[in-house]
Amino acid sequence: MSAEQNGAVWADGELREWSDLSVPLMSDAVVRAASVFDGMRADLTADGRVRLLSGRAHARRLLRHARALRLPVAYDAEEVLRAASVVARAEFSATGATVAYVRPMAVGARVTDDAGGCSLTIAAFAQEPREYATVRTQVSALRRPAPDSLPAQVKAVANYQLTRLARLAARAAGYDDALLLNPEGRLAEAAGAAVLVERDGAVVTPPPWEGCLPSITVDVVERLAAEVGVPFTRAPVTLTDVHTADGMALAGTLAELVDVSRVDDLDLPTGSALSVLRKHYLAALTGSEHSPLLEFVEFS
Repeated sequence: MSAEQNGAVWADGELREWSDLSVPLMSDAVVRAASVFDGMRADLTADGRVRLLSGRAHARRLLRHARALRLPVAYDAEEVLRAASVVARAEFSATGATVAYVRPMAVGARVTDDAGGCSLTIAAFAQEPREYATVRTQVSALRRPAPDSLPAQVKAVANYQLTRLARLAARAAGYDDALLLNPEGRLAEAAGAAVLVERDGAVVTPPPWEGCLPSITVDVVERLAAEVGVPFTRAPVTLTDVHTADGMALAGTLAELVDVSRVDDLDLPTGSALSVLRKHYLAALTGSEHSPLLEFVEFS
């Protein structure tokens, strides 16, 4: 995803130019990181429709998390989705891309004169066709905070300072991503994705109370696992479970479903069950295989 954005952004009810928007330096969004965001995949179909993967789940999560941070959003989930489709179509028209990452964000600041207690902005970033490669990870020295502090289950901007630092350290050490543990030393998640661990043909992922964001992608993978007969559970995962795993993968909107080939100095095998799930997930995602388990919201 590009670090810079040009062109249009949806803000507080209409498409605007990025150059027309500003965030006050003394706002809660800047001083206290009072913002939440979400991310969804948008596809341009062959007949010209905009298709949002798990759109309603993402829009509802955004609004729930905004409420948790006391950010009053003046739009409902369907309005968020309609706006997301508008800005995705604008990005497709401007770039010629057919896949985009759409990021709605509730910002604790007035970025337009139309904003109420907070602004809702939605941006879209064109995505290049990707080649799938494995990921090398480092267990971070930083840990997810305790559940009675800033909750990891909320997709708050403030939470991503921790994952930013963990990923920077991992990349400086020659790895692609970081794994974060919870205060008890068990696996929580990667810096920007959920973690799936395979053992004896079954897949396990840490539940949200272990210090990870409730993953919409993991929900989809769990439904696919039930459909294809792969045992799938949510349970605590220790580092020993990781070191003795038959396979490991990261799951998320941007990560999709990608194998982890290395944790610290230990090479991991490729899990057979995870390979089956990845095959079906990617086939359903791209439309080469129909699955009613993937929810899409489409706009003409």
